[in-house]
Amino acid sequence: MMVRGNGSGFPASRDSVDEEPAERRSSEDAAALASYIADMAAELSHLAGGAQMPMLAYFLNLARVEAELNARESGGAPIARDN
Repeated sequence: MMVRGNGSGFPASRDSVDEEPAERRSSEDAAALASYIADMAAELSHLAGGAQMPMLAYFLNLARVEAELNARESGGAPIARDN
């Protein structure tokens, strides 16, 4: 799928997606969205941990793991993390 970014880190609107079968595009869109959610949850978890909010960090990490699983199940590439 050819997606041109919009600078936000999230895939651009449907207008910039090359024509593909709707089912395949939908699956790839779901994988991209889940990957984006995983990235945001990881960032928020890091912030919560640094602010001494361990329970919030824990729940955000749960959300990250769930989003990563959904990204993989939807056909997305594994998410590489430095930490």
